[in-house]
Amino acid sequence: MKKILLILLALSICVVSNTFAQGRKITGKVTGADDGQPLPGVSVVVKGSTSGTQTDPNGNFTLNVPTGATTLVINYVGFVTQEVSISGTDNVTVSLRSDVRSLNEVVVSAGYQSLQRKDLPGAVSIVGSKEVEQKPIASFTQLLQGTAPGLQVTGSSGRPGANAYIRIRGTGSITASSEPLIIVDGVQVSTTAYNGLNPNDIENVVVLKDADATAIYGSRAGNGVLVVNTKQGRPGAPTVRYSFQYGKTQAQKLKNVSLMNAQEKLQYEYELGFTNGTIDTMITNRGYPAGTDITTLTPTQRTDLWNLAISRGAGDWRDYLLQNATTKTHELALSGGADKIKYYLSGNISDYPGVERFSTFKRKGGRLNVEYQIKDWFKLGTNIGVTQTHDNRVREAYNSQNSYGALFFFNPYEQVYNADGSYNTTLSNGFSPLEGAVNNPVSYDRLNQFGTFFGEARFFKHLLLRSQYGINYNTLKYQSYLQPGSNLASILGYNQKQDQIQQDFFYTFTNTANWLQTIADKHNINILAGTEYNKSNLYSLSATGRGFPSKDYTTLENAATPTAATTSINEFALISYFGRVQYDFDKRYSINLSGRRDGSSRFGANVRFANFYAVGAGWDLRQEKFFTLPEWVTDLKLRGSYGTSGNNNIGNYEALGTYSLTGRYNDQTAAVPARLANPNLTWETTYAKDIGLTYGFLDGRITGEIDYYSRNNKNLLYQVQVSQTTGFSSYTGNIGAVRNYGVEFAVTGNVIRKKDFRWDVTLNYTHNDNEISELYVDNASLASSAGFGQLVVGQPIGTFYLTRYKGVNPANGKAVYYNRDGSETETYPSGQEVLLNGKSPNVKYYGTVGTNLFYKGIDFSARLYYSGGNYIYNQILQDATSNGSSIQSNQFTEASNYWKKPGDVVLYPNPLDPTQATVHDSDQYLEKGDYVTLRDVTLGYTLNNKLTNRLKVKSIRVFAQGTNLAVWTKFKGLPEVGDSNNERTDYPGTFNLYGYPPIKGYTFGIDVRF
Repeated sequence: MKKILLILLALSICVVSNTFAQGRKITGKVTGADDGQPLPGVSVVVKGSTSGTQTDPNGNFTLNVPTGATTLVINYVGFVTQEVSISGTDNVTVSLRSDVRSLNEVVVSAGYQSLQRKDLPGAVSIVGSKEVEQKPIASFTQLLQGTAPGLQVTGSSGRPGANAYIRIRGTGSITASSEPLIIVDGVQVSTTAYNGLNPNDIENVVVLKDADATAIYGSRAGNGVLVVNTKQGRPGAPTVRYSFQYGKTQAQKLKNVSLMNAQEKLQYEYELGFTNGTIDTMITNRGYPAGTDITTLTPTQRTDLWNLAISRGAGDWRDYLLQNATTKTHELALSGGADKIKYYLSGNISDYPGVERFSTFKRKGGRLNVEYQIKDWFKLGTNIGVTQTHDNRVREAYNSQNSYGALFFFNPYEQVYNADGSYNTTLSNGFSPLEGAVNNPVSYDRLNQFGTFFGEARFFKHLLLRSQYGINYNTLKYQSYLQPGSNLASILGYNQKQDQIQQDFFYTFTNTANWLQTIADKHNINILAGTEYNKSNLYSLSATGRGFPSKDYTTLENAATPTAATTSINEFALISYFGRVQYDFDKRYSINLSGRRDGSSRFGANVRFANFYAVGAGWDLRQEKFFTLPEWVTDLKLRGSYGTSGNNNIGNYEALGTYSLTGRYNDQTAAVPARLANPNLTWETTYAKDIGLTYGFLDGRITGEIDYYSRNNKNLLYQVQVSQTTGFSSYTGNIGAVRNYGVEFAVTGNVIRKKDFRWDVTLNYTHNDNEISELYVDNASLASSAGFGQLVVGQPIGTFYLTRYKGVNPANGKAVYYNRDGSETETYPSGQEVLLNGKSPNVKYYGTVGTNLFYKGIDFSARLYYSGGNYIYNQILQDATSNGSSIQSNQFTEASNYWKKPGDVVLYPNPLDPTQATVHDSDQYLEKGDYVTLRDVTLGYTLNNKLTNRLKVKSIRVFAQGTNLAVWTKFKGLPEVGDSNNERTDYPGTFNLYGYPPIKGYTFGIDVRF
């Protein structure tokens, strides 16, 4: 890593040395004509050259111009471009007039070419760098959440560095991944690598949603596409940016429920006559008469024992298992350019300790992006990013090894430490999570490398040829150690160390030809054709050993008994041919035709190739001549599209018949069939249609878009059941179709636009309905991999299938359930589950309400994120109200609302009723997952020019931000918590278990530009 950073630094020095040229110095300031406010980031370029710079946060610029230069071109997104004369002057003041239509002039890279915003096909949203620069953002997924309609980003875990659940317009698959395709600088990246991106290195993220936008990516784009473009250098003197952030984080607290304290839990056990080992031992040690137990304690003895237990006990286990973590981030970036070269160089170091005690996450990385114009017609460039992370975790099994789960499992009167200061390992659940976190370490070390190398050649004025080679190379080192002498090793009867190494090498080779021509000033033609080859090679090694003499010996060669060692190689390849034709007439009417042919090694020999296509059309009513729109309508464009794309996110060998060397014949190893072949296994194909309207009113004071969409995913991949006489239970096949349809809209209103004060409000909303539209198999329904869910035609994916619960019979305290026919029973009706129509883990609506205010040097922003329409099975609530199965664990206070005598109208039956000895799954624990959260609030201040000039810097900004400051929900717990033991990205929210909790935090920082 150090060698890489030194190389990047050396390259940057070489680059900077070429940026200085002879001439004269021009200074100036750029402001907005509407409010007189300085405009930061405005492009100032010498006309007819690539020499230029940008304005600083106070609107000022300094530019060395060549001798003989006479004109500057001033360009800024959202404003009318101006040309300013510099003949006879060395200082200029420019006032730019706003123009909502110029927003369409911003150039972004998407779909294998760079296009102006107005020329991007289909339903597209852009998340720009402004969202990054004004807020301290720790991860790529945090950057995306709530920024675009149709884009759902939900944290599956609060763990630093964890991936999120990302969907574009709903869940479109059952067993194949529903994650969108993510492209970084032209190269596909894996779902384990994208959070290694430094958010401050990102220029913009283009969200491609409909068929017109995604079909060019073919078989990989059925779930939408995120095109990530990293920052590039711009002409002008070097700019150095240093940023430091300091933060405090803590786990969010439960909503609408609370755990019993020691007094409450002891009283709860006493009332029930429940005995446990901890209290029995204390009774024995107090010297009470023989035979005394919790039920026979005198009031005096009970008070004495309670006081002793409370004084010795942990009280709130959060104080021991969780921590308030301190985070730190340093970042340094250098950018600039000259006539022939542009460069961007950055480095960053971050330390994010987890809120679970003894967990840590550290990240460091760097980026180098360079473009060099060798000839007027030929350019070379590279984009290189490297990220290294170290992640120490505590275990997250569904038991007391899980530190967050232990908060619920352990009683508040149980001791954390023994008298000698060692960890108490005789807790009610038989394990100390603190001791386990120290003596059973788990670590993940990753190295992610992104790189593209390209060349562009322009011929015949209109033809642009481009070749690009890109790589995404990731390595993972995983270690899990049950150290000798540890509590868990004693329980299992052995100590053990496991090492895993993974090396994932993915490369892409792309060649495109692009013809751009305007004929007679009215006919604009853009023709793209290309080929692409993708190849992935995943190498894995895993080895395990037992019997280590000491925890200081960590290499497997010290194991007394090697227990397992395996290696594997996993490969796939994809070859593609694609093209697009875009035509518009007089900026009024446009039509786009695109197609792609993909061949994948993942599918059956009979259907290895597939074709994907799309057609889109647009009508700019503002440019129409046969009728006139009111002056207050500044933008109005109607668009529509229809087309197909695909999903190939399955295992690499699902279509093949495979063998396993697990058989025995004549006492020899033998090969036996392991998977049934399916030569007709084919692609999941998405048939999508969209109609949308982009609008702007009142000279850009109100802008937005609205879309109706429908996506029908056919040939869903699933495990099809077969007769056991085949020797197999199932094979991978195509079994049905799922439909997502809905409405999404976004609107931004510039409420106040004055010289010293600007205020805007943003709103985006998405409503998505999900349903199984077809099943090709004979079954009327199929069990979903989500757990309690079913796949039923006409119902959402994973619709809950549960026994219905009525409540507690006031007469006798028995739990009352419904049979399938609607009759009531006080005996749990096994096999009487019913489909709960419309109740599924699929979120139906989500969005963001945000505001931004600027007053002189002060900036303020806030965002509310909301989500709802889904249901969650609250497993934590089920565990912590026990119904008799786990009284030895701590309980929620509402568990004391149980039946005690005839006539009681209560929440729960008597926990010690024999019929409650086993926890029964039912819709009693199914809750709505609706919530609203104050996602972030940011306050910043940019120092004025006089002070920064004295300090010899371009700008200084200080800021503070709070994240996840408040949550409003009726859910009992935290609706954003994921499952334990993993970060679910298939059906998040199906269960509410003991996953890493969401994080509440405060960040303070400074940003300096030189």
